[in-house]
Amino acid sequence: MSESNANPSLPVEMNGDALIARLQVKLADETALKSLAQAIDEKAADENSGVRTIVLDLSRVQLLPSLALGLLVQMSNKCRSRQQKLKLAGVTPQVRQVFAITRLDRIFDFVPTVEAALG
Repeated sequence: MSESNANPSLPVEMNGDALIARLQVKLADETALKSLAQAIDEKAADENSGVRTIVLDLSRVQLLPSLALGLLVQMSNKCRSRQQKLKLAGVTPQVRQVFAITRLDRIFDFVPTVEAALG
């Protein structure tokens, strides 16, 4: 059974004990990521939510500004404090390079696809 939130640019759905958030923009700016974080918090913040893994599908994202990296780090810290795994799926080579340059690739779990994150 799949649930989605009301914002079509930020589909969030449950798949078993995983929450999948698909960022549907080319530029992952502060506004998009704050909306994404809010949508995730609404579904996963409650300890009774059953969410163990949060998968961010970033396959459409082509640009990731530095401020967005900070928001992703905050999101990662929230997930860790809730004992949830955060996985970044479908990260393009140019976006992955931003993580490598900033050495943030060491704190995130990258997977090639959403399906791989669930498997």
